[in-house]
Amino acid sequence: MELKNASPLGKGSWHPAGSVADEALMTSLVTYRRRVAGMYRSVKPGEITTGVLGAPFHVSPKVDGELWFLVLHDGDATLLSVNGKAISGDIPVLTEVRPAAQKVKGRVVIPGELFAASSGKGRPRVGDVAAALAGGAQAPVERLGFMAFDLIEGILADGPLNSPYAQRLDAIAELFASGKRAKAVRTDVVEGAAGLPALFTDLVEGGKAEGLVVRSSQGAIYKIKPEFTIDAVILGFTRRTEDPLAVRSLLVGLTREDGRTQVAGFCGNLGSDEDRRKLMQRLAPLVCESSFRCPSSSGDLYTFVRPEVVAEINVTDLQPESSDGKPMRSMVLDHTAEGGWKALVQMPTASWLHPVLVRVRDDKSPGTVDTRFAQILERCVVGEAAAATQEMKLPLSEVVTRRVWTKAAKGKVAVRKLLVWKTHKSDADQSYPAYVVHWTDYSAGRGTPLEREVRTAPSSELAEAIAAKLIEENVKKGWEEV
Repeated sequence: MELKNASPLGKGSWHPAGSVADEALMTSLVTYRRRVAGMYRSVKPGEITTGVLGAPFHVSPKVDGELWFLVLHDGDATLLSVNGKAISGDIPVLTEVRPAAQKVKGRVVIPGELFAASSGKGRPRVGDVAAALAGGAQAPVERLGFMAFDLIEGILADGPLNSPYAQRLDAIAELFASGKRAKAVRTDVVEGAAGLPALFTDLVEGGKAEGLVVRSSQGAIYKIKPEFTIDAVILGFTRRTEDPLAVRSLLVGLTREDGRTQVAGFCGNLGSDEDRRKLMQRLAPLVCESSFRCPSSSGDLYTFVRPEVVAEINVTDLQPESSDGKPMRSMVLDHTAEGGWKALVQMPTASWLHPVLVRVRDDKSPGTVDTRFAQILERCVVGEAAAATQEMKLPLSEVVTRRVWTKAAKGKVAVRKLLVWKTHKSDADQSYPAYVVHWTDYSAGRGTPLEREVRTAPSSELAEAIAAKLIEENVKKGWEEV
């Protein structure tokens, strides 16, 4: 296998992201990651007997590590990540599996959790992996292990992903039968959901695993992990359409070590109607200016507030990467009494699942103690978490097209508007699209008077095509351009 950009890692080699030259192989890894991510369902421990369907189940402990792929080919063994990082050479875990690599025919690709034995007495933690990979030639790579949980290429003649999971599991269990550092994940066959609580108590509450992974006979994969809470500062809110005196959703953030605030996520599960109205009463007097605009999932822009209120948010999981292995990123903001909120730069973060507001914490204050960003580092690894943030100077956008149409009916005027702009920012920050196409549709007599559609495009040609399609579909007889 051709690997680029090698640097010492123990007696082996470390290859950074983008080092794998085999594009077909990398596409296979990304496809698997996306497919499995789409099958995952997070279930709260309290719903373990009602929220898991499709018995019988294959149940495994959730190892607190990183998803990597073990590739056996031509008698050699290599570890690859979904974003093209690689570990090769005389690493103990790879040395152990090379005899197996010499026995298999063709190429074998095995997904699993790369973990590192804890330096203490507890179970492995995801942060231990980063520690074991640090230090170059002096890195403690002897701590690394690999827990295989699936097979996506090789061994099975009919193609692993066309075979039942039980067959794939048996194949990797046989391959690693004598393994110490590399082995197949422990798997229990459970005939019904009633048998899951005992395993959760033994493995998770007993401190042996981060959670349970439950594979149903219907193809769904359930992840059951203990819930936890995060204290975050409230940055803004949206209003309920049907009740403007009630909060619809919250935008919250965490405080980085340099005192800046990074957007952490949204929370729309806020309790009863009365709870939402009380939140509005609390937040409305704190409204402040913001040059940063942030839309909610419904398209409404958040109204920003001064950073004075702390919310305790219950979540089920944190995800530092998207389904294609790219780091999650969110905006870092700075607040001043005179100017309000200002966007600085996007930095790595972790998105959360199933946020629920527990309560407002009047006993806590926003800052590097109570709402510290490090709360999420206790459960996942996020790059550049301690880095000081500097404002990124980005060029201004340029309006390419602006067209407006009106139509009068029953004494009211409806408006449709097309706006296309070139951001001039995509080269400096890939999170920005090259072009944005924005369609506005306003009709006073409609149940939802203002409707918007936003599309992005990587080129002027595609932006023009999107704009032309919007005009064709929405500007009919009776509309006059103004």
